[in-house]
Amino acid sequence: MDKLAEGISLVEEVNRLIQDLQESLTHFEKGNGQMALEKLDTVEDSIEDLKEGEFAEEVDIEEELSQALENLEWVSENSDRFQD
Repeated sequence: MDKLAEGISLVEEVNRLIQDLQESLTHFEKGNGQMALEKLDTVEDSIEDLKEGEFAEEVDIEEELSQALENLEWVSENSDRFQD
């Protein structure tokens, strides 16, 4: 039962991260690049925490999280391309 509760907790965390990413995209679309970048920084930190936590045991998930981090870092580094 504890494994199930842990799994549900992780799913909730991933869903929250997805919502945060969607919010950051909305900020970019509205021309508020600074808020979008701040939200992306928060998501990056959360992904790092997940990589060090429970997901670290799952190789496939860890690889996906690493790829997501690379993508977020690219967006942060190239944010000037998205701002008006």
